[in-house]
Amino acid sequence: MADDSPEMVKEAAESVNFVNTKSLGDGPAFYQNMGYANAISHQQAMNSLTLGVVAKSIQLLIETSPSEGGVDIAALMQLIKAGQTTPPVTA
Repeated sequence: MADDSPEMVKEAAESVNFVNTKSLGDGPAFYQNMGYANAISHQQAMNSLTLGVVAKSIQLLIETSPSEGGVDIAALMQLIKAGQTTPPVTA
């Protein structure tokens, strides 16, 4: 800014400059917090899936009859295997 500009214009320019600089400085923290939020959301979804798999496994254990034990145990093992598999990273 030129030295002969009004004081109000200088203060406004300094204020805008400060806000722009602060916005640039806050950017990495914003995106890091977004990444944390996405990771937490993903973990909560995985916990819900795990809870469903465990519940179904327990149901199969309780409802297993001696005559159908082989089929139920095979289905249970499939569920346990699916619950232990780590999904691929999508992001």
